[in-house]
Order: sequence, then C-alpha cells, then structure tokens
Amino acid sequence: MENALRLPDLADVFERVLVPSIFDRYARDLVERARPIGPSDRVLDLGCGTGIVARVLRERLGGAARLSGLDSSPQMIAKARALAPDIDFHEGNAMHLPFPDRSFDLVVCQQMLQFVPEPAVALREVRRVLSHGGRLLVSTWHSRDQQPLYEALGVVAERHLGTPNDKRWALQPDKLRGLLVDAGFADVNVATVSLTEHYREFPIRLNAMASNFDLSALPDAERERRLAAVESESAAILGRFAVNGGFESKSRTTTASAVSLA
Repeated sequence: MENALRLPDLADVFERVLVPSIFDRYARDLVERARPIGPSDRVLDLGCGTGIVARVLRERLGGAARLSGLDSSPQMIAKARALAPDIDFHEGNAMHLPFPDRSFDLVVCQQMLQFVPEPAVALREVRRVLSHGGRLLVSTWHSRDQQPLYEALGVVAERHLGTPNDKRWALQPDKLRGLLVDAGFADVNVATVSLTEHYREFPIRLNAMASNFDLSALPDAERERRLAAVESESAAILGRFAVNGGFESKSRTTTASAVSLA
C-alpha cells in the first residue's frame, strides 16, 4: 500500500484506499438523506471522483435509474467508467456544466465544492441544470479544528512542510448558505454527520499531500526526508484517536431547493 501512495495514479489510490475506508460510508449517508428519490428522477453526481455516490444510487434505485456523473479529472472519470460503464460519466468543469437547462431533478455533491475556484459560479450552474423544485445536496467537512485527528496530523505536517493551502475544510455553513441563496436556492438546511472512518492502514502521506503544501522548491531527497518525518511522527498520533478500530470525522450535509429563475 505504501508504494501505491507514492505513485501518481490518484484515482487508483482513491478507489482502493479512500472509498472503502470513508467515502462509501459517507456516500450511503448522503443518498439516504436525498430521499425520496426514484428511478424516474434524473440525478447528477457532481465531482463524482471514481463514482461512488453514483454507484450507491444505482444500487438503491436499480439499473433503470437515470444517473450521470461529472469530474474534472480524466483519471477519475476513466476509473469511474471502468467500474460502472452503465452510468453516464463525463469529464468536465463544475463552473461550466456540459448539460442543458433543467436536465436534472437532483444533484449530489460529495466533498468537492470547496475545491472549485469559484463555488458561486458552480452553484449558479447547478441551479441552471436543475428543474424547478429540484434539489441539491452538498457535503462539506467541518473545520479542521473540529476534527481532533486531522488537527493533530496537520500540526505535525506543518512543522515539517510549512504553510498549507488546504481546501478540505474551507467551505463552512454561513458562507455556503449565502452562496446558495445568491445562486437561487431556498429551504437551505444543514445537518451534521459524524461517522467512523475504518482504514486497514491510515494513509499518512496521502493526507499530508491533500493539505496542498508547496514543496516544488525542495530537492527530491529533501522532500522525501520531510515526508518521511511526517509519516514517522504521525504514526505515534493515530492510536490516540482510534474509536472502535477507526477514527471519527465530522461532515455536514447541506440541502437546498431550486426556486424559479427570473
């Protein structure tokens, strides 16, 4: 597994490591909160990655469901298509959705919106492709200081790697609510979701890389030395936060309804 984390195939690592450890679990919670839904609903998994939300939807709704997925990463889309060739996956930009107006009745977005350069633009695009009264569900992480494990790991990584540009925790409820209202959504509700992540082995290096440190100025040997130090010190932290063999994390699911466009 360690060798896999050093290779550039992020889609493979995402599917083999992160999906079974965390994103499958959160996807099932997200889909449950999207009810009522049925096979006649047109559904978009926005920022689909390797397609776990779309696959859970297919499992719940059956093979006749009208499901689409979109991600900006060609590697993620290639993996998603290989895993579920019957789902309509697209490579594309959330700020320029390649779909006609009112194409969907439901859009679900798991842990992606905070990474979009202009989330306000993306939400206006989501509103455009939703039918009147259509719904949007967005999951975003609680802030890092509310995630004890990730806060402790972040402190270690920053000591060795500098200042991060970590988008994972960036989109908090008040900001998201304002963006949704400005984009033409109503009935905005926020629910906290706390689940236990179960890893066969916690991907310390991948977590540090997700914090988006700029290591470009470091020689390869020095970069590797610092990452190895992060791994070594972080390993001692993990046992302090284990709960029933896993690690607790906190997310939010925000739901909103599309209102008429002027």
